[in-house]
Amino acid sequence: MKILFSLLILLPIICFAEQYELDDLIEIGLENSYDIKNQDLSHKNTISSMRSSWLGLLPDITANASAGKNIIKNETDWSRSSGISLSKSIYWDDQTYFSIRLANINKKNSDLNMQNMKKYIAFNVFSKYISILEAQKSLQIQEKNLLLQKKITEQIQVQYDSGDKSLLDLKQSEISLLDYEIAVAEYENDLKKARKNLFLYLNIEDEGLEFSEPDFVISDQEIEYSENIDIQTKRNDLKSSKLSLFQDKLNFFPDLSLTYSYSYDNDSYFDFSNYDDSHTLSLNAFYPISDLLERRESYSRAKNNLKISEIDLQEKENDLKNDYENLLNDIQTLKKSYELYQEKKDLAAENLEMAQKQFQLGIISLLDFDRAKIDFQNAELSYINKHYELMRKQEEINYKLSHKILGKW
Repeated sequence: MKILFSLLILLPIICFAEQYELDDLIEIGLENSYDIKNQDLSHKNTISSMRSSWLGLLPDITANASAGKNIIKNETDWSRSSGISLSKSIYWDDQTYFSIRLANINKKNSDLNMQNMKKYIAFNVFSKYISILEAQKSLQIQEKNLLLQKKITEQIQVQYDSGDKSLLDLKQSEISLLDYEIAVAEYENDLKKARKNLFLYLNIEDEGLEFSEPDFVISDQEIEYSENIDIQTKRNDLKSSKLSLFQDKLNFFPDLSLTYSYSYDNDSYFDFSNYDDSHTLSLNAFYPISDLLERRESYSRAKNNLKISEIDLQEKENDLKNDYENLLNDIQTLKKSYELYQEKKDLAAENLEMAQKQFQLGIISLLDFDRAKIDFQNAELSYINKHYELMRKQEEINYKLSHKILGKW
């Protein structure tokens, strides 16, 4: 019901909007994607298991009723009886206690996994969204380059016919034209696939709208290291292994149980004035010698499982620290490259401006002016690609450390 209500609010906004907004699509992904639906069902099962573990504290209650007669003695009257019994046993290594402890740990892990899934969906939608913007802008630039290259090839063809250009110049120009035609075709295909992948993931139809450019601020501060959700769940798994080991250790002691039972018997169905009842409290102790070897093997497996959990946790911690250092290095390198590509774009813009003035003065030809345009657009294309790569990398490290994606999710 909550998911349906959210979709009823968000989908009309998408349908009547002039362009897609990143935040709106992320919210739809958090409500409508298959990932969140599967995780939500798994979370509900975990909560149900936790409730079941607590129900183990309740006493066993049974009610019975019977009627019969002796057909051999040819009795005509039916004998009737009814009864209620209530019993509860408490063991030295009570399974109910350990089930509750394990269920609580599983519930914590399920909460963490749900939180992590929301971050994953937000990052996944963001990455797909950015891929569309990148392909879209790259396609626009390559289409401009293709038009300019067609003009350049036509000019070189004229100059070749007049003897001002060689056959090599003409062939090189035709090769460049083919390169831009290939680039346009590839970016068109990339854009179609990127849009299809996004809306397939969101489980909604693509209305064909444009995608708005999200606000993006390059962070100057170094992102601090912190344990992510995967490490937290591994620590909880370690607690589960320790609890299982403790439970198996108790199996080496004699089994002790304290049992209380109450029974009520009546020779009729609803005659509460004439009944027999009893209260029983018993303390039992026994030592299953025949199961000692099996319990020893079970304890050995529990010790091994604990070591596996410890090794797994240590490996995850080392991997996270290594990934964190690599991502920091990647971001620092990307920031430097981003600044250099920005300088390159600015220089290409200045070069284009000078080429335009020289063309107006008749100093350079239209051919050289068009080439200056292509140089600027290629510099802009490299800058745009680096811009989106930096955006993606900055949010990747947030996701890796379980920080908020885009400061919200």
